[in-house]
Amino acid sequence: MKLKTSTTRTALATALILSAIAFRPCAARAQADMKDMPGMAPKATPAPKKSGAAATPKPAAAAMSQQEMDAMPGMSPAKPAASKSAGAAPAKNDMAGMPGMAAPGASKTKGMAAMPGMPAGDASTPQRMSAPGVFVLRPPQKWVPPRGDNRAAELLSRPALEQLMKPLPPPVEDSMLHSFLLAELLEYRANSAGPNAFVWDFVGWFGGDYNRLWIKTEGRQNLADGNRGEGDLQLLYGRLIAPFWDLQLGVRAKQNLGSGLHNNTRTYAVIGLQGLAPGNFDVEPAIYISDHGEVSAELTVSADLYLTQRLILQPRFQGEVSLQGDDRFGTGSGVTETDIGLRLRYEIRREIAPYIGVSWLKQYGETARISRREGETTDSIALTLGLRLWW
Repeated sequence: MKLKTSTTRTALATALILSAIAFRPCAARAQADMKDMPGMAPKATPAPKKSGAAATPKPAAAAMSQQEMDAMPGMSPAKPAASKSAGAAPAKNDMAGMPGMAAPGASKTKGMAAMPGMPAGDASTPQRMSAPGVFVLRPPQKWVPPRGDNRAAELLSRPALEQLMKPLPPPVEDSMLHSFLLAELLEYRANSAGPNAFVWDFVGWFGGDYNRLWIKTEGRQNLADGNRGEGDLQLLYGRLIAPFWDLQLGVRAKQNLGSGLHNNTRTYAVIGLQGLAPGNFDVEPAIYISDHGEVSAELTVSADLYLTQRLILQPRFQGEVSLQGDDRFGTGSGVTETDIGLRLRYEIRREIAPYIGVSWLKQYGETARISRREGETTDSIALTLGLRLWW
């Protein structure tokens, strides 16, 4: 029995020695792996003893865990336990070293305020967490008007508000009537060749913005040599077809002036325009068709160039053309005559403006041959003196 007991003890001792030898490499590898973990401090492995007795790790498991926790971020160094009766007190002291954990005895609110992202404040006010770059908005406050600012007095009453919300009435067409009369030319011409002459050109209208009744008259009469001359009178209906443009339809009566003339009246149908062209040019084209079928046309263009507010320079062009001609009025086919003038006026008032200027009257083609046959001039330059009026 003694032999069996010693043999058993020897076998157990051998097994323990082999187990210790096999356990040491595994522990070393585990220790090497743990030291690379964040927060784990490197720890030296004790050298193995030469004796063959079974060896166990010197530090206890609890002590090793405490040292490893001390090396973690925010963990305070391990303190020796005062006594076994302290219980969880050491654990609380260790947790107080973590970020955001307050010291023992502090309130939960103060401890939470120390955590990252928690705003500081007293314990009575509930706090709101905010991420970096995010602003914490407090609850909205009720706006109170300043003293003496009574916004209620500015509000409309209900009847006044209902009155404003009513739909607008339909637009009413303007039916007011107006009138205008302009003496564009009222002048005396001292001609360089031939007798002096008196020239006029009147235009006027009566009506509204769209429909108007136009009246026009123009002419020229010599002041010597039998007071011969010619003049016309037009009565037209005008309709606004575009801004600043009127279409005109009506009749025209033309008559020779002076003594010793027979069959000196002709009637025409008139189709014309009157308006303001780009550049502030007053344009008056017209086509005339006589009761005998003769067709003629006339164009008048003028512009006002303001040198000052009262001193105005006006160039003016007037030309006539006829397709068939009329011997009784001394006109032939083609371009009959042109009248080009330049006048400088001074407006004493807008309605009254005396002027001076020059004009050039020239006849062409068959019309010039008829005038020369009758002893009249076909080309003359005149000094003009006149008065421009409107009302």
